[in-house]
Amino acid sequence: MTGEASLTATDVRLLAALQRTRNLVHACRQVGIARDRAVYRLRRLDRLYGSVTGAARGGAHGGGTWLTARGRRLLARAQGAHAHANRWTGTYRGGPSPRVELDPDSRLDVAFRWRDGGTVVVEVDPESIVVAAHAVPLSARNALRAVVQAIRRRPDGTVELTARWNGRPVRVTLTEGSVGRLGLAVGRPAFLYVKATSLRRLAAGSAAA
Repeated sequence: MTGEASLTATDVRLLAALQRTRNLVHACRQVGIARDRAVYRLRRLDRLYGSVTGAARGGAHGGGTWLTARGRRLLARAQGAHAHANRWTGTYRGGPSPRVELDPDSRLDVAFRWRDGGTVVVEVDPESIVVAAHAVPLSARNALRAVVQAIRRRPDGTVELTARWNGRPVRVTLTEGSVGRLGLAVGRPAFLYVKATSLRRLAAGSAAA
């Protein structure tokens, strides 16, 4: 089993934040998830790979949460696998409904503010995308009409679905049950729903797929 096969993009970001801060609360703030959710994710990784983090409470040297040698190796392998997951470059357009224009036919509504007309890199986690077999009324502002390109079962029981939207591959993480319930299969259409708040602006200089 490899780290690339079982870590989600959020897992990778959480481990990277812990490597920087050695503080679980601060890492959760950087990633944008609740502490309970982070603890669940770290315990899951421990079950899959052994101890990936160490922790201590208070004391003379203070407490903290850090990556073990195994955790650092796992992160190093996984960062390459997730480096270009759902990351695109476009032109930011402001106004009451800010958006990023990727090309004349592709745009993404976003919630962040940026310089109007400036180049921006946006990213969304594969597990933040909701999949439907047909158009449904949801609150998500981005409804991407796509075609399923590949379905890959992971060792941890989740499924990575790759769909093509206006020529771009989009990776989605979902369960085996969802694949069967929705009747998803290679070559079939799928609607990908993405909340504007789920799209992040990356730092300048980040690579885009």
